[in-house]
Amino acid sequence: MSLALQIAITGLAAGGVYGVVAIAYTLIYRLTGVVQFALGEFIALAVFGTLLVAAGTGPVTQTSVGGARFALALVVGLTVCVAAGTLTYLLAIKPYLDRGSTIGWVAVTVALAFAIRALVAAVFERPSYVFPDPLPFRDIGKSGVVSIGGASVQVRSFFVIALAFALAAAATWTLERTRPGRALQAIASDLEGALVVGIPVNKLVAIAFGVSGGVAAIIAIAAAPSAPFDVDTGTLLGVKGLVAAVIVGFGSPWRAFAAGLVLGVVESTIASANISGAELGPSYREVLPIALALLVVALRQRRDERLEYE
Repeated sequence: MSLALQIAITGLAAGGVYGVVAIAYTLIYRLTGVVQFALGEFIALAVFGTLLVAAGTGPVTQTSVGGARFALALVVGLTVCVAAGTLTYLLAIKPYLDRGSTIGWVAVTVALAFAIRALVAAVFERPSYVFPDPLPFRDIGKSGVVSIGGASVQVRSFFVIALAFALAAAATWTLERTRPGRALQAIASDLEGALVVGIPVNKLVAIAFGVSGGVAAIIAIAAAPSAPFDVDTGTLLGVKGLVAAVIVGFGSPWRAFAAGLVLGVVESTIASANISGAELGPSYREVLPIALALLVVALRQRRDERLEYE
């Protein structure tokens, strides 16, 4: 029972991150039909940009950064991420969308992902970094770990889960209850109609590109102190968020978020659970969920083709 509880909490914390990233993918895709393949690298850019201002590129400890300096670092990191996302749409993606060139925006987003990855790797040369934690979770329990029902879990996990739900709720509320959100829904439903009624399509879509990446970066930064963060971490978060979004067919934000939660729990189960004496272990946690997602997509495609044929 204790192991199941530990798996559930750990999985929901990881899945909350994947779910928020999936929401970012879903919003961008529904607006433009573009899969932002560089989103994971934008997340890494925000995390490492925050780390650069907070502590530089050298060794860092959990207690070496004050609250004010970390707040400044967070603003800088998120600003860089939002600005990069906005400019990417305006300068790199929109020209290809206007020409109807799918291969163009695919190539430019993949190239941008490699460029950001190379830049981050050149500046941050250490294999991995401990992300500074300005919140005093380490003072709770035993160095930030508490025992619940016999399970040992990080206090930060509860914070990450709560923040993920809050961000998902805020994104949904913004889309459904605010004027810019309803305008974005109009763009997603009927682009030509939105242009006819005078909605500033390019401006809103550019902002959405930037803000969606920034929101995904917030949850990644919140979870970063839980484990060492390296150049590959942002890419993995992007891949897993994309898997969650693909599983639900880039559906509503809540469906994308729920898929991320499920993916996180499945991943945690694969890494830790022992079922009838069989234990796969952490080495399979990255592979099997993605393989499962590909299987789901393939089965859905076959179903759609069969229905269309009938």
